[in-house]
Amino acid sequence: MAIIDILTSVALAASSTMTASISPQETSVPTFRPFGVAQDASPSALGCKPIQGIEPGATGQYACTSLPDGNDLFDQYVLAYVRGMGICNVVAVSRYIDDDQRGTTTRQVYHEAATLLATEFGPADEKVDHVVTAKFGKDGMFRDAVIAQERQVFEQWDNLSGKFQNAQSASVTISGSEDWGLAVYSIFRFAHNDACLSNLEQQTGLSGDE
Repeated sequence: MAIIDILTSVALAASSTMTASISPQETSVPTFRPFGVAQDASPSALGCKPIQGIEPGATGQYACTSLPDGNDLFDQYVLAYVRGMGICNVVAVSRYIDDDQRGTTTRQVYHEAATLLATEFGPADEKVDHVVTAKFGKDGMFRDAVIAQERQVFEQWDNLSGKFQNAQSASVTISGSEDWGLAVYSIFRFAHNDACLSNLEQQTGLSGDE
């Protein structure tokens, strides 16, 4: 499934997160519920289907076509879930776009997704939009550069525990597939996401935001 193949490169574009903790005095801080999803929610109760043949309720990844407070900008959501720990993160994926080489349409979708996060979280802590090698140095090669993972485009919001309970970080990035085209990924990480994903890897063999 193309979405599973691409999530590894998304993790590389947003790998500098730090685990956040919630102190007792922060009870007035709103609860973090990306797209209406609570950290202790059951993916199956949300109507999400298990990926890779796991049984409903088991540790693994779950795909959803909708969520309680979903956004029309996204076509699919993927939840990383560990039984006994809850949901590690929520990944929202736009439609895949058979875009031109400049990534014109994808960049417009990216701007909309980044604006949504900035409206909720404020200015991003980090912004990256650069070419790693001279081979893809022109915007006219943007699509090929993203698919080849030679170009990184992302914004990231860190240390969200000061604004929300049970929150760690969020990011938005562009990724791509030779067969599927370009897509925009928005990732919302609950507190202790790193420990949660470590358990996911131990139990399933998946790693990072894969």
